[in-house]
Amino acid sequence: MDQPKLGRLLRLMKMLTANNSLTVDEIAAKLSISQRSVYRYIDTFREAGFVIKKTDNFIKLDKSSQSF
Repeated sequence: MDQPKLGRLLRLMKMLTANNSLTVDEIAAKLSISQRSVYRYIDTFREAGFVIKKTDNFIKLDKSSQSF
């Protein structure tokens, strides 16, 4: 995995665990990536065992995930 991608994944993890809720559009804008890339990164977290919660278009990474 290249360093820019790893950096984006870590920034995304930080965003999804913060107290604020973000939409896919907001995440894409903050990371300067496409919406599709956001979904691919979220799939990467799911494959690693993280629980992703989506409520009213807001995405959060569940801190009770076993992977934490």
